[in-house]
Amino acid sequence: MSRPDPSRLGLPPLAAQFFTIAGAALGGVGVAVVGVPAGWLSGAMIGTAILAALRLAEPLSAPFRWAAMVSSGVAIGAAVTPQMLQKIAAYPLSIAIMAASVVLSTFACAKILARAPDWTRSTAFFASVPGALSYVFAVAATDEKADLSRIAVVQVLRVFLLMGFVPLIVAETASAHAAPLSGAVDPFATLVVLVVLGAAVGFAMERFRVAGGMLFGAMLVSGGAHALSLAPGRPPTIVAILAQILIGAWVGARFIGFDWRLFARSAPAALGSFFVAVGIAGVFAVFAGLLLSLPFAQTLLAFSPGGLEAMTLLAFALGIDPLYVGAHHLARFLLISFTLPFAFKYWMREKA
Repeated sequence: MSRPDPSRLGLPPLAAQFFTIAGAALGGVGVAVVGVPAGWLSGAMIGTAILAALRLAEPLSAPFRWAAMVSSGVAIGAAVTPQMLQKIAAYPLSIAIMAASVVLSTFACAKILARAPDWTRSTAFFASVPGALSYVFAVAATDEKADLSRIAVVQVLRVFLLMGFVPLIVAETASAHAAPLSGAVDPFATLVVLVVLGAAVGFAMERFRVAGGMLFGAMLVSGGAHALSLAPGRPPTIVAILAQILIGAWVGARFIGFDWRLFARSAPAALGSFFVAVGIAGVFAVFAGLLLSLPFAQTLLAFSPGGLEAMTLLAFALGIDPLYVGAHHLARFLLISFTLPFAFKYWMREKA
């Protein structure tokens, strides 16, 4: 992947970032008004990706990313119900099934990519790992035969396609549209307390290197407050919309500096591995749903090989249990973090 191109706007970085967020919001409006599930989120991502392709987007700085995580966590936490908490007992078995799907998906997709022209075995393996992108890049950078540009193409394309198409798949298999938010709205003072405490806990989790710490810290604070009725209702709708726009802009900004010529050369192999990964996730999601009496839409989002923050917020936007989905994607991150070097060593010892 090439280095990010400078924006053609010629604006100061802060102004350029606001322009990028405005483009994301416009994309969100355009997709949401036609009734696409999670339209604000997927539309913001698409809008930002278009700006990136036109070299008009600016990467979001840390304060904007923190705002995205905290606002998302506060909004998701407000959806926590006692019924969700009662189902936590089903998580360990479901996570074990998900872990098996991750292993099968990684090695199946790696075998496909390794047979593509100009793909080394190490490049194929790292491009096939479903998630933990920053960690995958860090490990891949230690192998001189790993092509980071090709890895980026496959990984970024996978997240983009998942956020664009999974809502449509879910909508066709279940009543996945989020129900209109109703009931009391949290007072402004309560919202401020949730944001401040959520940011503090999230920052502490980040310091301890917890994956998605800012998001889960805010989720923990907001979820606990709402589950204990310390917060009377829900955040204003604008908070949920803002969260989706910022997350969509953050994901879409990954296309800044994207090597489109390399994408064209890698597209057949990348798309083939994507459909194999989603197919494997779908089969295991069906199995977990039948075994544990869980909705397919819920298990599919939890098993889909996407980003932790994006998929958790996507679940919230679709009216699906975000605790279940978030727990599985956090478990996926931990599984990859602890096993990646060993799995790579095993893969490289195999015969092509």
